[in-house]
Amino acid sequence: MWCDTHVGLGHQQLETTPESKFDDQPVRDEDLVITADARIDNREELFRTLPISTSPTETPDSQLLLAAYRRWGNHCVEHLAGSFAFVIWDGSSETLFCARDQFGVKPLYYHLDENMFAAASEIKALLTIPDVPGNLNETKIGDFLAGMFDDLENTYYKTIQRVPPAHAMHIGAEGHEIWQYWDLNPTRTITLESDAAYERRFRELLEQAVQCRLRNDGQIGAALSGGIDSSSITVVARDLLPTDKPLHTFSNVFDDAPRSDEREYIETVIDRDGIEPHFISKKVGSLVDLDDLQDYFCIPPHNTMHFTRWERAKRADDVGVDVLLGGARGDNTIGYGLGLLPQLFLTGRWLHLRRELRSMCNILDASMREMFVRHILTEVTPDSVNRFRRRLKRQPVLLEKANPTLDSDFVDRFGLADRYKEFKSKPLRLTNRARKDQRRSLLTGAGVATFETTDLIHAAFGVEPRYPFTDTRLVEFSLAIPPTQQFLDGWTRSIARRSLDNLLPDKVQWRPWKTVMNAAFHNALAREDERLQQLFSNPGPLEKYLDMDELRERYDQFYEHGAPQDANILWRALSLWVWLTHRRAEDDPYCVSSPES
Repeated sequence: MWCDTHVGLGHQQLETTPESKFDDQPVRDEDLVITADARIDNREELFRTLPISTSPTETPDSQLLLAAYRRWGNHCVEHLAGSFAFVIWDGSSETLFCARDQFGVKPLYYHLDENMFAAASEIKALLTIPDVPGNLNETKIGDFLAGMFDDLENTYYKTIQRVPPAHAMHIGAEGHEIWQYWDLNPTRTITLESDAAYERRFRELLEQAVQCRLRNDGQIGAALSGGIDSSSITVVARDLLPTDKPLHTFSNVFDDAPRSDEREYIETVIDRDGIEPHFISKKVGSLVDLDDLQDYFCIPPHNTMHFTRWERAKRADDVGVDVLLGGARGDNTIGYGLGLLPQLFLTGRWLHLRRELRSMCNILDASMREMFVRHILTEVTPDSVNRFRRRLKRQPVLLEKANPTLDSDFVDRFGLADRYKEFKSKPLRLTNRARKDQRRSLLTGAGVATFETTDLIHAAFGVEPRYPFTDTRLVEFSLAIPPTQQFLDGWTRSIARRSLDNLLPDKVQWRPWKTVMNAAFHNALAREDERLQQLFSNPGPLEKYLDMDELRERYDQFYEHGAPQDANILWRALSLWVWLTHRRAEDDPYCVSSPES
């Protein structure tokens, strides 16, 4: 803890890099003081640029950040690669500078009023401050129940906000300013001389992204599902690690849900020297370890499969792994390239379109009509036309389609229908469509929410999650290459498949589709039936937000048909109900602390 007259910085350290043993935060350097949850990946570049006297092996990332701020001031974040959330006190100007990494891997929350500013990497730290009220933000609750995570600033508490990804903040006596320092440019184009050149460069950047995230003195693990994303990271990490250092893999398998089980793919990846596999086959409910989970969360768990992350982090901690690589955002970074198809249609390149559709149909054993409707007609039809068609057919529109159990008075009171329409409507894009769609998917709010809850899960066990597919250098390259590198000869994600030839097992490299996890989630939710019955017996505050008769109907339909939409609606209701009933006090819930908060 460091304190001055009107300002104080604190830190709870989690040591996961070799240099962090030399860290003692908050770090003070003359008039600058920093507290940071950060892993900086372009260290070599910064050491070449900045006047740093200490050895790179003894310089923690916090000192690199101070040196960058001293050189570039508020523009320092424009020179950083990695995952970070930090606050710097500048004593010379008596101002605070805060920043969050480009994809929001590291959370950063704050409270600001006319008397006080407070920031933390976890909400629960702010809620321990007496002058920070814990009043609920019911608009955010409506967003949650509608499955809408596009608001990147507000939280479930009225007086606590988020610094959005790729944003920085400056606070001083004159006021405060928050701005975006980085964005993805969908018009930027990279042109190389051949397919082989694209493949080489993609692999180089993926290896760089993984290598940066292997920086650790302890045991390294990887979450391995058997999909292309996690398998790519696993095989590249194993290839880069010293031969005498094992790579632990952690895989959730579902013997009671064969359609969601990927063991056959996982086994082809782990069939190599230097991998120590760990299979997790526990039959648990969606809210496993509920009391512990609620103490760490202080927000409703939003991801339907978060229980798999909880079990992986727990097992990683059990075997001494403190860094866990994950494939999150791989779908979006690699890109499926399906935006190429409507782009070909809208620009009149019929022969190219027909060739790609025919190839895709052969791979997926699907009809041309089915693929045309799904990937072209649906995508090029404006939302306004789709809404009109749904009205003609008396089908639910937008918000009603997302969650028909929402209480109508609640929807009207907070303007949720207009809010949903604003966030979810997609404009018709006639040019550069594929890249714009990919950019949109990369910056989605649902991904940010997943990073935030996953951070809490892993913090509970002292494990740091790291995501190579959020490396900005890899992401910017992937977005700028021609869409034909992502979708080629009917194959989605073509650039990754080709780049990792002879490294990925054939069974994974050329698998045509992803495994759908609906069956595993259905079983996990069904194991929560006792809690669901308690919810209906004593809904409490849930009655303000949901039509309980409609929710009961969805419950019956879930057990009769198992439709994914009914499962998601029930999950959100249960998650919110559990969270609300576990809040220990209305305005100031107490939560336990974890490292890096």
